[in-house]
Amino acid sequence: MLAQALTGIHVIEVAAYIPGPACTQILVGMGARVTKVERPGGDPMRVMPPLDAGGESPQFRVLNRGKEHLALDLKLAEDVARLRELAQTADVLVDGFRPGVLERLGLGAATLCAANPRLIYCAISGFGAAPGDSLLAGHDLNFVARSGFLAMTGVAGEPAMPGAQLADLTSGLMAATAILGALQARQRTGRGGVVDVPMDAAMRWLMEPWYAVEQAGVPVRHEHGHILAGELACYRIYRTADGRHLAVAALEAHFWERLCGAIGRPDLAAHQHDADQVALGAAVAAAIVERPLEDWARIFTQVDACVSPVRTVAEAAAEGVAHLELPVR
Repeated sequence: MLAQALTGIHVIEVAAYIPGPACTQILVGMGARVTKVERPGGDPMRVMPPLDAGGESPQFRVLNRGKEHLALDLKLAEDVARLRELAQTADVLVDGFRPGVLERLGLGAATLCAANPRLIYCAISGFGAAPGDSLLAGHDLNFVARSGFLAMTGVAGEPAMPGAQLADLTSGLMAATAILGALQARQRTGRGGVVDVPMDAAMRWLMEPWYAVEQAGVPVRHEHGHILAGELACYRIYRTADGRHLAVAALEAHFWERLCGAIGRPDLAAHQHDADQVALGAAVAAAIVERPLEDWARIFTQVDACVSPVRTVAEAAAEGVAHLELPVR
């Protein structure tokens, strides 16, 4: 159903690296035609390590699969005119530059939307178009740090580097969602408009539930974790006999009871919410470390207890790649 949802919609992508391309890749997966405008020499993501045997980034390939590619040098008047011409009939334009860059070229939202009132102009930038921090530079790690996420994700008291580009991909997903909403609104009004997606705000949205906890007067304890970051024995990561790890998310009592039975410690079922979670966690750890991950994975395919193996990237990739399409059929 969704594979043809955006058939007939033309999207122009003037963006590089991850946020803009991730946004438009979702739209490609729903049937949109996407024209990716690249600078002379191409999107820098093309040659960002790690590279494959052909010298190209596999990440670039998956982010830009199924798109048309158009090389334009926006320092040249004729190429600026070409992009302006494309925007006159496009449905969506995704701008991945800092605020003001395309505007100075005569390709800003006001100009392009005046020429094409049905155009949806989606700007993805670090801090958005509002005055203040809008012109500051930033990458994924900066926004993850500013949001509080890094402080909550620590190892031995130190913030841990995320394993994926959370702010980049979250802002791309947020932009795609906003574009879908704008297309629906255009169905009613006949007019497009401007969608502003700050990466800083996208990461803050991801942390919104924890801001609510803090603002309710319940301090979020970074140094000792919280109920969803290792404070509870029923919601932790445990080492297995072969040095691998098992993710336990048995929050509900029935899942916890099944877990305890599966690890050979049914006596622990009555102690899920004991005050001494350190001792409880140690008891669970002592049981889990007795077997290798393969054994536990086999056991928990038969026991419904919200327990999963911590996979390597290679293991996860072997099951197939979503290609950044929406996981809905």
